[in-house]
Amino acid sequence: MSARYALIAASIAATMVVVIPASAESERDCLLEGTVQKVDEGSSSRTKVKFHSISPYDENSKCRVRRDRKMEFKLPAESRIKDAPDGSEVKYRYRSGGGEDQAELISVGT
Repeated sequence: MSARYALIAASIAATMVVVIPASAESERDCLLEGTVQKVDEGSSSRTKVKFHSISPYDENSKCRVRRDRKMEFKLPAESRIKDAPDGSEVKYRYRSGGGEDQAELISVGT
């Protein structure tokens, strides 16, 4: 009998080891929508994106964001954003989890 219980306990422990990393795989998978803003700074100009909407990327995605918390990340350098006219609409896919943040440009439109 004790060998049977030991086998069950080992099976439960092995299952828990597999389940825990899978659930911690991705904290957020969001669709961010924003607007390109051109900012003149004397002799140079800077391009920024102001986000106005955040939602789950798809129906199976988790995208939990608290309104009272600031969400900061650096966007990858992208010539399509730099060349976009002021006021262009943009969409990014933002993923975070496992200590890494990743933003991918999905579309740029006018």
